[in-house]
Amino acid sequence: MASDAMLPVDRPNFILMLLEGLPDDIESEFRTQLGKSNSNLMVIRQPHVPYAGIELYLPTAIALFVTAGFFNGVLQELGKDAYGALKKAAFALWKRADEQNITLIGSAGKVPPIRRYSAAYSITGEISPGIKFKFIVQTDISADNAESGIEAFITLIDNIIKNRISEEDLNALLTYQPIGRTVLVTFDSVNRKIIPVDALADRRPPAD
Repeated sequence: MASDAMLPVDRPNFILMLLEGLPDDIESEFRTQLGKSNSNLMVIRQPHVPYAGIELYLPTAIALFVTAGFFNGVLQELGKDAYGALKKAAFALWKRADEQNITLIGSAGKVPPIRRYSAAYSITGEISPGIKFKFIVQTDISADNAESGIEAFITLIDNIIKNRISEEDLNALLTYQPIGRTVLVTFDSVNRKIIPVDALADRRPPAD
C-alpha cells in the first residue's frame, strides 16, 4: 500500500517524544532495547505547556513515532530481530509511562475529570507520508493486554504497508473520519483485535 521511495534517505525510522522532566534513562533504555535499529532514532523533548486541539490527538508524555521506512527498509535488512526488538522496546516504553504521574495542563472544561485513554503513552505508525495510525491505550488496561495491544498494532501497520490486510478489515478501521490524516485506534481486549476510536465521542451530546 505504501512506499517511502520518495522520502529523504536521512529521515529517521523512529521519533521518540519525551515530556521535559521525564528521566533521561528512558531514552537510553529505549536505544539499548532497539539494538541495531537505534541508529536512526530522533529524540525530541516536549515542553510541559498547554496544547490546543482535540485531546486524543495531542502528544502524550511518551510518544513513539515509527516511520514507514522502518517497515519498508530496516525490516528487510535486519529481519525478525528488528521486528521483535521494536515490540519489546515499545512495550517497555509503556511500562515506563505507566509509572509516571502525568498532570495535564488545560483550560477549565477542556480536560475531562475521568480519562478513558492514557495521557502518558501512545505509538504512531506511518503508512505512507502523511497517513498515520495512532494507537492509544486505555487507562485501566492490564500489562498483559497492553503488551498484546502494542504487538497487535505493530503487526497491523506492517500488514497494511505490505498489503496483507483485506479491504473489508481496512475499511472497518476507517469507521471514523481521520483528523489531520491520522486514524485513532486502540486494543479490544475482549475480541483481541485493534479497533477504531471516535475522537469526538465526548464532544457529542448524549443520545436520547
